[in-house]
Amino acid sequence: MSGRLSLKRLFTLLAAVTCMTIPQAFAQTQVAAPDHASNQQHIVVLHGTLRQSLHFPERASGYFTIRNDDGADHLLQGITSPVCHEIAARHSNQETTQATENLFSHLALPHDSKMIFPPSGYHLLCSGITQMPAVGSRVPFTFSFMGGDSVTVSFEVTSPDAPPRSEPNPQ
Repeated sequence: MSGRLSLKRLFTLLAAVTCMTIPQAFAQTQVAAPDHASNQQHIVVLHGTLRQSLHFPERASGYFTIRNDDGADHLLQGITSPVCHEIAARHSNQETTQATENLFSHLALPHDSKMIFPPSGYHLLCSGITQMPAVGSRVPFTFSFMGGDSVTVSFEVTSPDAPPRSEPNPQ
């Protein structure tokens, strides 16, 4: 009987050790798994302004800076806003093509980099605006990335006759 009892104790001890070891191994696996939500903390969009077109009241141009502080590259798959029916890319001094128009649907953001979209270069074109928000108000824009991450920021609305700035407005 003592042989049986010690065997029973051995199995109980083995079961207890196993129950303590498996959750620890699982917790280590969980910590090591990639966390897609953390990617959002590495993508920063700043200095967003939305300037209404002087000649087309249903259009506005958006200027911003986007920074990838992550050690990995990211792919921008789109930009949306409740104010814009459609968002496309434009360049102030170049002819628009299908490839340039769709720039924000497949823009690679290299690791540890910064891109500026100023009035004098590539910027976003917000079209199909039914009612332009008031000057000084803020409009949300959502930047969506491959993997399901997104970053939502507010752009400040500026008047159509405001002179374009060479640098985006700091927020």
